[in-house]
Formats: sequence, C-alpha cells, structure tokens
Amino acid sequence: MAETMKPTNNSLFLTLLLFSLILSACAGAQDGLPALQTEAAQIVFQWFTETAAAAPPTATSTEALPTPTLTPEIPTTTPPSEDTPPTPTNASGGGASTAPCLRASYEMELIPDGSQFFVNTYFTKGWRLKNTGTCNWTPAFNAVWVHGDLMGADSVVPFTTYNVPPGGYANIYILMQAPSPAGHYTSYWMLRSADGIVFGVGRDAKEWFWVDIVTKPGE
Repeated sequence: MAETMKPTNNSLFLTLLLFSLILSACAGAQDGLPALQTEAAQIVFQWFTETAAAAPPTATSTEALPTPTLTPEIPTTTPPSEDTPPTPTNASGGGASTAPCLRASYEMELIPDGSQFFVNTYFTKGWRLKNTGTCNWTPAFNAVWVHGDLMGADSVVPFTTYNVPPGGYANIYILMQAPSPAGHYTSYWMLRSADGIVFGVGRDAKEWFWVDIVTKPGE
C-alpha cells in the first residue's frame, strides 16, 4: 500500500497563494476587490508568521567540537621465566683470581746486560722482584742457580728475612766474580719456595732472571 504523502510547508504556501488569486479572479472588477486581496494577503502573512515561530531554530554555532582523547595503549611486559637463571654480576668488577700461588715479576736490576768487567773482578748483581702470586714469600725462600755460568757465586742464596706478601717487593743480591778467560758469560736464576717448588717470573712463572756480562783481560 502506498504511504499517504504529508503536505509540506511549501505546498501549503502554494495552496494559499492560489486561493488568493482565485478570489481575485472571481471578484473581477467589483468594488470589493481591494478588500478581498487585502484579506488574502493577511492570511498568507499570518501563515508565514506562525510557520516561522513553530520552525526549530537553525544551529549556527561555530564552536569546534572537542577532539576525542585517545587512551594510549600500555605495553605489557612478560616476566622472565622462573626456569631461566639470573645473569651473575660481580660487584667488585673483576672475576675470580687465576693467579698461581707462586709467581714473580721482574722490576729492575743492578748491573745491566752487557756490562764489562776485567777478569776475576768481584761485583754484586742485584734484582728487584715483585710477588705477583697469592702466597707469601718467607725467609725460607731462596734464589737458586739453574743454568749457565755460576760465576763464583753460591748456588743457593737466601734473599729475605721477613714475609713478602702478594704485591710486595724483594731485593736479591748475589756476590759474583767475572770469569776468566775474557769473554761473554750468562748466569740464569729462579726462586725456590720453602717446600722446594722452583718458580720464576712471567705469566706462567717459568721464566728465568739472569746475569749477562762481558769480561776483558786485566791490566
């Protein structure tokens, strides 16, 4: 079924306007024409007034609509699995010590390599060594000859009368005699602990420290 059309405001206006024109035509040239036209005009004017009053106001606001606020998405953090062990940290900034108990480093010496002496001349060779191990050097430690020319020295020489702790220093002095005949001579030495362990200088504590001289004929 077709839906009944409702008259719009424009169609009512046209109807009233047509009605006023018909009245004007019917009156012809009669004396009542001005009155009828005036009455028709008043009817149309009244209709405009009532329609305007009843019509809803037109929105003229130019106020901007508020911008919708987007709630940021909060990322979620997955906690580490309890089966995963924590990464170890070292508060001291270093790892476990790998230094051996007995180790030394060469610091300086008396009588540098290549020094010259007349044959049969006595001299004192000296070394300054640092305890870079983790154990004390006690008065029972010695410097021991291991290779080369002994140059008239004792093969075992005590070098300290007190404990030398890790990081401490010891001075070793050995009285020697320039060999004859004239020539080039070298003597190699290491350290020996109270329980007979021989050790030396360098990273692996297996290097010698030595005497290196040149002898020349006496005057």
